[in-house]
Amino acid sequence: MRLSKSNRLAILAYHSLDSSGSVVSVAPGDFANQMACLSDNGFRAISLSEAVIERVRKGSWPERAVVLTFDDGFANFYDEALPVLIRYGFTATVFVISSHMGGRNDWGPCPKDLGIVPMLSWQQAAEISSAGIEIGSHTQTHRDLRHCSAEEARQEITSSRADIEDRLGFRVQSFAYPYGGHNQISRELVAENFRASCTTELRRANEDPLHLLPRLDMYYLRSGRRFARLLNGHLDPYLTLRRWGRRARRVFISDSVTGQPPHPIGQFSIASDRVQGRQKDIL
Repeated sequence: MRLSKSNRLAILAYHSLDSSGSVVSVAPGDFANQMACLSDNGFRAISLSEAVIERVRKGSWPERAVVLTFDDGFANFYDEALPVLIRYGFTATVFVISSHMGGRNDWGPCPKDLGIVPMLSWQQAAEISSAGIEIGSHTQTHRDLRHCSAEEARQEITSSRADIEDRLGFRVQSFAYPYGGHNQISRELVAENFRASCTTELRRANEDPLHLLPRLDMYYLRSGRRFARLLNGHLDPYLTLRRWGRRARRVFISDSVTGQPPHPIGQFSIASDRVQGRQKDIL
C-alpha cells in the first residue's frame, strides 16, 4: 500500500538537554515548552517502535503524532526529559551507546561548549524503560560505520544489541546510525538485526524504507515559532533549504580533505540568497 504524500511523520532528534548552547543541546525549559506545545495542539509524542508498528499494521503513519528520539543516552534525559514526558503521557526512544553506559561522552571530540558529561547508567535505563521509554541501539562505541570494515561494523552493531538485551532483558527493535552515516554493509547488518533505523536526513518521513528513516535535528527547531510551524506542516521549505546547505558543506569539506577542486556550489549560494529574501515567509 502506497502512503499518501500528505501522510508525513516528524521524527525529532534530540541529544543532550542542557543550557550549554552547544550544537547538540536543547535547554530543558525549551524542551518542556515544546512538549507543552505538542499537547496544547492535540499531538501525542510516541516512540519509534510505536510509529513503525502502526505503519506496518495500517499502511500509514499515525496521525497527529511525532516521534521523539534521543541520541547517545545522556544522563540528563533521566532528570530533564523523563518527568516532562510522564507529565504529558508521552513516550520516546533513547538510542544508547552500550560501552559508554554509566560513563562519559568521551568517544571523540566533544561539541564546543558541551564538555564532558555523564551518560545514563544501566539502572537508569531500566527505570526509564519501565516508564514506557524505548531503548534502542546507537552502536557499541559510536564509531562512524562508513569507516569500519565489515567485521568491525558487525561488532559495533550486534554487540551493542546484545549488551542492551543482556542488561535490560528485552529485544532491541530500533537503531540510529552514528553521525547519520551508513553504507551498504552497515545497512544490511542493521536490517538483519533491527526492525527500523534512523539517519540524520533532514526531512519528515513518508514512504521511506524503515531502515533509512529521516529525522529532524532539534538544533534547527529550537525556536518556538519554528517548532509550531513544523506541527502545522509549514516548515518543509525551510527544511529543504537547510538540507541543501548541509549537502553543500559536506561536498566542500570532502573536497578539501581529498585535495580535489571544490564542486561548484553556486546553486547553494543562490539558494542562500533566496533564504535571506524569503526568511520572514519561511521561518
